[in-house]
Amino acid sequence: RIYNLNAYLIRCLMKPALAARPGRPKDVKDTRERCLVAAELRFADQGFQGTTLRDVAAAIGATSATIIHHFGTKERLYGRVLERLVASLDEYVGPTEGCSAEIVCQMFERFLDWSLDHQHYAQLLLRELMENRSRVSRAKRLHLMELVSSYVARVREGQAQGRFRSFDAELFAFYTFGAITHFSAAAPTIQRMVEDARTVERFRATLRESVLTMLGEKP
Repeated sequence: RIYNLNAYLIRCLMKPALAARPGRPKDVKDTRERCLVAAELRFADQGFQGTTLRDVAAAIGATSATIIHHFGTKERLYGRVLERLVASLDEYVGPTEGCSAEIVCQMFERFLDWSLDHQHYAQLLLRELMENRSRVSRAKRLHLMELVSSYVARVREGQAQGRFRSFDAELFAFYTFGAITHFSAAAPTIQRMVEDARTVERFRATLRESVLTMLGEKP
């Protein structure tokens, strides 16, 4: 029996170590979450077209099969990322009632706060607004339209009450979102160009003045 036990131990020690299973990194409790975080950064930096499932997988030390297992396709992965982007705005929404010029202005200012707190999301949003022309006709859901609609509804409510002057609320919202996301993405460059550490404060003041002027709230 002793001899057999020793022989068994020797055989165990001589066995080659089992290779780590591909697609399952060590010490990862939630591979799906790691995939999403990596995808957010890659899509923000390289855009939808410039990012592959292999890029996302490589960022977490996995294989493309891992991403396919969790999300199926790149389109579905991207859609999940956009859902997370919209969800991250929840705590920045603010009051859900009222349509004064001050309330609308604060809504856009909170969007600015969000874009500065989540710069990779702001960069991704800017890319989505600019680069989705080839995909928008096939999209089953326009995630960002939910966000735009909430702002447009507030402006139109004020217009219906005769508080704001008449203008195209939808295009105004897209225009302002674009200005904010562009500033957030380009803030380091803009700050270097204007040589002023108060760039964000200056933009915030300009944003407020622009929104209030556009609304033209009546007494």
